[in-house]
Amino acid sequence: MTQSSIPTTPSSSPLAEEYAAIARGDHRVGPRGTIRFAVSTDDPTEGKGDLFVALGLARALRAEGWGVDVWPVHRWAEDVPADTTVLVSMIESFVPGLVPAGTATIAWVRNWTAQWASLPWLGEYDAVWASSSPARDELLRVVDDVQVVPIGVDLDLFSAEAPGEPTVRSDRTVTTVNFWGVRRGVQDVLEQVRPAEPIVWFAANVEHVEPAPGVELHPAVSYFALPEVYRSAAFVVDDVIAPAAAFGTLNSRLYESLACGALPVTTCALGLDELGLGEVPVFHDAPSLERAIGMPAVERDAVVERLRRVVLERHSYATRATEVAPSLAVAVARAAERSGVRDPLLRWTALQREELREAVRERDVHRSGVEDINRRLIVSEEAVAVLDQARRAAEEARLRAETERDAIAQRYDALTRSAEYRVLRRLGGVARSLRFR
Repeated sequence: MTQSSIPTTPSSSPLAEEYAAIARGDHRVGPRGTIRFAVSTDDPTEGKGDLFVALGLARALRAEGWGVDVWPVHRWAEDVPADTTVLVSMIESFVPGLVPAGTATIAWVRNWTAQWASLPWLGEYDAVWASSSPARDELLRVVDDVQVVPIGVDLDLFSAEAPGEPTVRSDRTVTTVNFWGVRRGVQDVLEQVRPAEPIVWFAANVEHVEPAPGVELHPAVSYFALPEVYRSAAFVVDDVIAPAAAFGTLNSRLYESLACGALPVTTCALGLDELGLGEVPVFHDAPSLERAIGMPAVERDAVVERLRRVVLERHSYATRATEVAPSLAVAVARAAERSGVRDPLLRWTALQREELREAVRERDVHRSGVEDINRRLIVSEEAVAVLDQARRAAEEARLRAETERDAIAQRYDALTRSAEYRVLRRLGGVARSLRFR
């Protein structure tokens, strides 16, 4: 296969608009009520994982008769709309103090388990979902009941065959691990790996990623273009951040790549067996990654077929919607028994939390502006230093020239005053007069 066998400008799925419509709130009304997801953003173009997980489950719940919507962070200082039947928090920093008393609240702990477990208001949720059994066990230290609800995959979006198009799979390896300003553990491995063909890396903020001989760098592609990338690849390199690896709360990249027929290779073994994905290769350094992606095609295809069957049967968002139905019903029934308003202290905490978030945002904006000014000052100072150095060099050259000129003048003056010069000058005059006689 050639290096061009991985599309570097893959096309977006037609489902992108349906996802965008859910994010806009176009489908917030449903016969069973409205489920809203507290997320970091309502803009799919920002590439935030919590939003895509929320939208994936939301799309499946909509098929079950629910109205679905998102509640992005820029609205968290507002009262959650009274028509909200269920509020599912995707992020640990959300405080449910502005949620109506009659609205059921659910904490979906996808990762950052330790931070979730430290929240003093975790017990205020009507239900808590964890992405793995180790995460569940950690959360059970502070709450009485936790259901294991791993994230999943939208099989309408991620599939081994594109509608109406034949799949042409290469033997190349890709990765879609993003760089958000904090160095990822996999970067050290990718700097040292030397596969037969470079690993194609689609990364957010790719301009800040150091190039390496074993990697072919490209800017990140849209979430809705990932299916075409995965359908063209043999292997997909996954990287699990340390807070998630500690509890085996694994990435949706596992399910998405397998649904598309590519074999994921990950950095975390914990949690794979529980998901039925224990055959997924695990690496910890460059040699182990090279061995994993050097797997013979026949063996790879057999492993992919077995694991893909598990994903199709157990890990779709349609399956998740069915699995969480009893939990949703219990949470809604529990909320229906409440009256009045939320605990005033929890409401105050929510407002204080959002004031702090805004202060931090403004501080970061200010700091960014100061850093930009400092960068420009440094550039200006460097330019001034260059000019000053050139000026000093020119001044030194001028002084050397003047010194040399003065020395020449002094030698000339001394020469013209010497007895030898005067004698030679007189002899020269005599010679000229004799020549012209």
